Amino acid sequence: MNLMCNTKHGAIEWRWKDSGQPSPEYKSLNHQWWIPKKSEFELVTKVDPSIKQEIKDEIWEDMQSDFEYTKELYKLHKKIKRESK
Repeated sequence: MNLMCNTKHGAIEWRWKDSGQPSPEYKSLNHQWWIPKKSEFELVTKVDPSIKQEIKDEIWEDMQSDFEYTKELYKLHKKIKRESK
């Protein structure tokens, strides 16, 4: 599954890597509390190698608010689960 992100270098297509056990692509679809690592995504759009890391950094920074939201939901979930015991 390819995803899109608008960067200062234009629209960039990227995806979660599909290797590993389980792969980041699988975890992104099936693991509710999964927080990815920066090394687990790759660019699909062909870009100049001199700006590739800059684009990856920009996409990663753009995703940080989503990761924080997921972490906060997970903390809330764990708190409610502990209190219900």
